Amino acid sequence: MRSIWVILNIVISVGIISIPILFLGWFDKNKILTGKLTRIWARWVIWATGINYEIIGLRNIQQDKQYIFMCNHESALDILFSIACLPCNIVFLAKKELFRIPVFGWAMLAAGTMKIDRKNPERAKKSVDNAVETFKGSTFSTIIYPEGTRSDTRELLPFKKGGFILAIRSKLPLVPVTILGAGNILRKGSFKFRKGQMKIIISNPIETLDMTIEDKEKLIGRCREAMTLNKTYNANEKVRDCELFSV
Repeated sequence: MRSIWVILNIVISVGIISIPILFLGWFDKNKILTGKLTRIWARWVIWATGINYEIIGLRNIQQDKQYIFMCNHESALDILFSIACLPCNIVFLAKKELFRIPVFGWAMLAAGTMKIDRKNPERAKKSVDNAVETFKGSTFSTIIYPEGTRSDTRELLPFKKGGFILAIRSKLPLVPVTILGAGNILRKGSFKFRKGQMKIIISNPIETLDMTIEDKEKLIGRCREAMTLNKTYNANEKVRDCELFSV
């Protein structure tokens, strides 16, 4: 019964929130208002799920700075909690197929979401070029899930390189974000919400100012190391900021 309530809440609220974003987005060039509206929606849905969660490491980031956030990906809940818990002006990169969904796809466009063509390498490169230019002339941050898909085993999958190249070319700090417990609450391929605790760990930013494309493997390694170490915690375990693993 709880799962049905949550799913209905998500479906109805997505329809409701898409309409004001669709209209507001065309006038809100900096996407500050649309971002706040999206964050309110995400927090509402989380409230409806009844999931208890804890955010650790918020003091590691500044609300008025730009970042490339790199998150592990265990569950569809990861996206919801990323939106709700990261206070920066977030815009997303999304595969172009999602923009074809009526109303929802239009709202994504109005909210500043950038299209990525993952099937065509040449167009994918062009998408990264466009994203770099967008970040240079804005206050936007973004959230990337470098595994590219959800992990069934809770272990980190191999990281795709595109997001790290974007961070280096944009010269924006990269912030590893480790989400714990999401895969236990909503498993891949399931619509059943289980009881559980979640933890969102925000590590120290990794500066990319002095990096070149040749440093991408080093950057991938540092990000993966931070996530791997933070995943040694349990979602129910009490953690203090000073105990965080950061690289």
